[in-house]
Amino acid sequence: MAGPDLDLFGMRNIASTVYRRGIRLTRSPFSSRHDRPLIVHCHTGKGGSLWFRQVLLSVVHHYGLRFQMLQRNPGPVMPASHLVFGTPAWFRREDIGMRIFRGSHVVRDPRDLVISGYEYHKTTKEGWCRKPNPRRMQGLSYQAELLKLSEHDGLMAEIDYVARRTAAEMAAWNYKQAEFLEIRYEDAFANETGTFERLFRWYGFNEKGIEVGLEAVDRLSLKRGGASPGHARSGEPGEWRSRFTVEHIERFKVLTGDLVFDLGYEASRDW
Repeated sequence: MAGPDLDLFGMRNIASTVYRRGIRLTRSPFSSRHDRPLIVHCHTGKGGSLWFRQVLLSVVHHYGLRFQMLQRNPGPVMPASHLVFGTPAWFRREDIGMRIFRGSHVVRDPRDLVISGYEYHKTTKEGWCRKPNPRRMQGLSYQAELLKLSEHDGLMAEIDYVARRTAAEMAAWNYKQAEFLEIRYEDAFANETGTFERLFRWYGFNEKGIEVGLEAVDRLSLKRGGASPGHARSGEPGEWRSRFTVEHIERFKVLTGDLVFDLGYEASRDW
């Protein structure tokens, strides 16, 4: 009589163990419970940064994971963090220590960054953009200066801004890092589902994690303005072609050199 009872008890234990393991796996987007790399996502401003961030945060919140912003000043990534993201200039390997990580980096045509930044900076409520600056025209804030200038001159100012910050950051980035998946904003815009599925698989997500992520991609579709209604404009690649004059092009080339050629956005240096 004891044998069958013990067998039944043992079977219940096995079933309970399998159930608990299944629950743990459903609470994690990763395929392996033991191999869960830190996710590092780097993006330039106006390169779909808010869009990617909200999609990734949606997955993080679904599974109760922790995220951390990259900081300008050196500092270690917290051991409990599962996802860190921020500007590429603030990514430092020493802040991660010995942790295994999978990274992603999004790049966008810097000429379109000029157009996107120009329109954004005219309406943003970010404090730095609205704060008077004695080094600017008549001590105006950057936003007030853009609003005072014609579009031609405003785009010239934005070209200077992008060249000093974002374009320099893009030129300095190492695009051959084995841990990083390089993504073009333009590819993500053209194929949201395909791009993000590739990204989630790169991170090592299981099928359920990919499903959760793609549901977020659909809900936050950039083309429908779901990431942040009123924040992003159309996002259509190549808008610079209808907004740049010859003067803008020449100024951009002077300040950024062969950047767009080096990034593969032009087939010739003489564009």
